[in-house]
Amino acid sequence: MLRIVLDTVVFVRALINPKSRSGRLLFEYSDRYKIIISKPTAQELLEVIHRPELTAKYHGLAKISLRKVIDLLSKAEAVDIGTPPSVVRDPKDDIFIATALAGRADYLVSEDKDLLALEDTAGVPMVNTQIFIELLESES
Repeated sequence: MLRIVLDTVVFVRALINPKSRSGRLLFEYSDRYKIIISKPTAQELLEVIHRPELTAKYHGLAKISLRKVIDLLSKAEAVDIGTPPSVVRDPKDDIFIATALAGRADYLVSEDKDLLALEDTAGVPMVNTQIFIELLESES
C-alpha cells in the first residue's frame, strides 16, 4: 500500500467540498493508500480549519465536526519528525517534507506551489492531487 503525506491545502479543500478532486482523493480513494501525519502537520490542519477568514468564506467549514477531522487523522500513521530541515521557501512547509521523510512516504500530495516546485526531495516525489489520482487509477 502506498504511503503518502497530504498537505493542509488538500485536507481543507476536501473538507470544504467532498466532491472536489481533493475530496475524491480523501474519501473515495482512501482504501488505496496510508496517510502519514506528524504532530505538527495535524496541529496545522486543526488550526487552519478554524481560521476565522476561512470559516467566514466557507460556511460549511465552520460546521465540520471536529470529531470528523479527528476520525480522519486517527486512521493515519503518526510519525515523530524532530526538527524539520529547512528545505522549502516557506518554512511552514518544511514539516511536510520532514513528515514524508520520517514516514518513508512514497509521495507528498500537495497543491502548494512551493512544495510542488521541489518535485522530488530525498526520493519523495511531490505531486498534485490530479497526478496522484491518475497514478491510483493506473494501478487499478
